[in-house]
This record gives sequence, structure tokens and C-alpha cells, in this order.
Amino acid sequence: MDSVLHSLARSRAFRSVRCCSTAAVRRADRALRRRSTWSIAVLAVAALQTLLIALHQPWLDEVQAAMIALEAPDLATLLRWLAYEGHPPAWYLLLRALGYLVEPLWTLKLAALLCAAAAQAAILFAAPFSRAERLLLATSQFVLFEYLTISRSLSLGAAAMIVAVALWRRRSGWLAIALLPMCDFLFGVISLAFVALKVRERALWWPGLILWGASGLAAAWSVRPAPDVVPAEAARELIPDAFHWLMAMGTLLVPWQGPLLPQWNEPPFILLAPFGALLFLAFAWRTTAHDRGHRAIVFGLTALTAVVGLFVYRLFARHLMLIALTLILLVWRDRAQGRPADPAFRLWLLAGSLCGLATAAMSLVWPFDRSAEAGEWVVANGLADKHWVTYPMHRSPAVTAASGIEFERTEQRCRQSFVRWDMRTRLETVGEFTAYFRREARLHGRGYLLSEKDLRGVPADVLRPLGAIPRGYGGPPAYFYEIGPGTPERRIEVPPCVPHRRPFAKLP
Repeated sequence: MDSVLHSLARSRAFRSVRCCSTAAVRRADRALRRRSTWSIAVLAVAALQTLLIALHQPWLDEVQAAMIALEAPDLATLLRWLAYEGHPPAWYLLLRALGYLVEPLWTLKLAALLCAAAAQAAILFAAPFSRAERLLLATSQFVLFEYLTISRSLSLGAAAMIVAVALWRRRSGWLAIALLPMCDFLFGVISLAFVALKVRERALWWPGLILWGASGLAAAWSVRPAPDVVPAEAARELIPDAFHWLMAMGTLLVPWQGPLLPQWNEPPFILLAPFGALLFLAFAWRTTAHDRGHRAIVFGLTALTAVVGLFVYRLFARHLMLIALTLILLVWRDRAQGRPADPAFRLWLLAGSLCGLATAAMSLVWPFDRSAEAGEWVVANGLADKHWVTYPMHRSPAVTAASGIEFERTEQRCRQSFVRWDMRTRLETVGEFTAYFRREARLHGRGYLLSEKDLRGVPADVLRPLGAIPRGYGGPPAYFYEIGPGTPERRIEVPPCVPHRRPFAKLP
């Protein structure tokens, strides 16, 4: 890898781009030294971040967490439900607490705003970078959009990572380190790396260490899977999953998602993604050359994501970007200890900022998820009181959250709001869809189907297309069908898939 980087560094084109980018960052930094200019820049970042959060339309994973947090009748039930999620409870407990203050979907926005305020303040006011570099980091795809606009447990974990490094020399930073295991498994691993750095620096604080250990044990206990749980994205075949991981890694060098047209959660162009992955790894190798501990952290985390993605659960760009964030925070630690700036690092920050600002611009005109529009379509066409079925099972929760319409779960005679991950579909081919919905129409009469799949290959006497809502930047499209259009309509009552749910409403 070193030879690749040295060859690249010797090339005239690379030196030209690097010098130009470094000069541009230095000129920007000189301009930002004036207090009034810096204040305006900080206010602009804060305004842009707030606007993105306010206008963001949540997708399945975001809505799912809010539904679980607010529909659980009590905390004991909430913890039992999490046995089907595989996530520790910190994010759900935060959403539940906010559910006493605001309406359900606003809990996601308020939680994201709290995480963004903490993380952006740490970056803009505590990072040991130049002012221009701080702005580039604050507006990067990793920070501005991926972790601080999309409202998930990743938001809380990323904010805790940033705050922990910002407060590294203070005992209060241990609170952020202790929070990490309660956010997600990968954050638990990153917290272990942070503790290892504390040990190396002889900066252990025993109360903080005990708190972190207790948090880790509680997190491990909370993610014990239910006996019948079925992972939503289980690893399947070694070679396709390895290619999927490599493609997702391609977003770490230049975090632009989508093969041709922009599409969140999709890898870049298939011929460029593997090169992006390899160049990022070479860049990370070079960046950590001076510190074997830092190199072990970055490449240990990279290897762990590969193992998990190949043998346990498919990981996507949003997960792998934690490798990039970890590298940034290790450089943060280097700068705090007096290590000089690296032009290549500045160039990488510049690429991330350009992608982040481009994504922000798209998000202001293109909804992230259009499930609310799907619910409005159902209501506008006078079908809100009809019997609705959904396929696949994860297509409906965001529609339910926005409209209140609940859907029967295909292949399981029950009504769902959020998804309980306890089964995998057996419908894959056109013939299987045709046989299943023909039987449903014969047994239960005419109904209606919401799907993210174009099922026009199924005969029209089984599924008649009614309309469609195009995809958003992140969310899938919505297709509407009439099931058994030639059959009589019957009133069907099905039980809830998860009993004892309270309404998806503000907590009393």
C-alpha cells in the first residue's frame, strides 16, 4: 500500500490537485480568521443542519424505532420487543422520553437535533483543526447528513464518539465513552478502542471505567436475540457478500452514493467502487503510519466489519462510514498532540464536504422518503378504510406512521404497525406471487396491496395496478394494486402481529 501511495504522491496530477486543495483551504482559513466571518460561517452550518433535520422525511429504520419506543405500554415490554431488533436500548429510551414532550414523528427530529447540537458544537469549537478544516468536517457527508440528519441510533453513537474525543482530557468524557456500547455493537467496539488508548496514555479514571464496563454488560444483555428472530439482512453467500462489502467500502474515499443517479445506501459506480475502497485503505494506512495503535484500531475495525458482513449480517455504507469517522477522530487526537496538518487529509475532508453539501442541496428539493405521500394517495383515492396488505413486510411502517393505516402482513394473517423480525418471505417468483394472491382473493375477497416491488408481471385478474409513487433519495417507491379485482369485497378482521400495543401517539 505504501508503494501505491508513494507512486501516487509522485505523480504530477496528484501534486497539482493536492497543492491546489491545500492552498484553497489555507486561503479559506485566512478569511475565516476574522471573528465576524467565522460567526457567520458557524451560524450558516447551524441553520443548514437544522433545516435538513426539520425537512427530513424518515424512512423505515427511523420510524421503526419511534414506533417501538412509543407503542410499548411500559419499559419492560419495550426491552422484550428489542429482542427482535438487535440494538441496545439507549436510542429507544431517548425517543420514549421525548415522546412525553412532542408528537411521535417529531421525537425523531428532536433527538437528531440534540445529537447534532452536541456534535457540531464539539467540531466547530473544540476540534484542534483550522477553522476551514472544521467547516469542511462539519459539512461533510459523514457528519452533516449521514449521522446528524438521518435520525437513528447511529446519530447518538456518532455524537457520543465526537464528544468523547472533544472531552478527552476531562473526566466527563468518560460519560460519552460509557454511552457508546448502549448505542450499537460497532460503537461498543469503538469504545473498547477508546479505552485502550486511555490505558496506553495512562489516563484511566476508575469510576469511568467501571461505568463503561457496566454499560457494556447491560448492552450485551439487552441484545440477546429472541429464539425465532430472523435478521432483516442476514449474510447469505460468501462471494456476493464480499463484493457487497467492498462496494460499500468504496463510499469511504468519496462519500457519494448511487451508481449513476444519486441513491442513498447504494454503492458508487460498480467500476469505481472497488478502487475507492482500496485507495481509502491505502490512505488510512498512510495516515496512521506514525502510530501502530491507531493503525490497529482502523484496520481492526475494518476487518471486523468484513467478518460481520460476510458471516453474520450485511453491513451498508452507513455502517462502514464509522471507519472513516474513527480515522477522523484519531487524526483529531494527533493534532491535539501537536502533529502537523496533512494535505492529503485536507483533500479528503474537501471531497467529503462537497458530497455533503451536494446531498444537502438535493434533500431540500427531493424527499428522502415518500411514504407520507403514499398514505396521502390512499386517502385521496377513498381507500383508507379498505383491507390493505403489504409486501414486503417492511414497506408499510413509514406509511402507517404518517397516515394511521395499518396493513396485513403478507404470508402471516396479522396486522402490523412496526415490523417484528420473526419470519422471512417465501414469495420470490412471479408464479409464487400469482398463486398466493389468487388464493387470497378466492378465500378473502377483494383487497388492496402496497408494495415496493413492480409486480406487473402478475396477471391483471390477480393484481390490477392502481398507481405508484416514485422513490425518494433514500426510500423505495410505492406501488398500489387491487387484489382479485373481479371478486366481491368482504370485511376482514385480523389480530395485531404484536399484541398489547398502545397507539402511536404522544405519551400521556
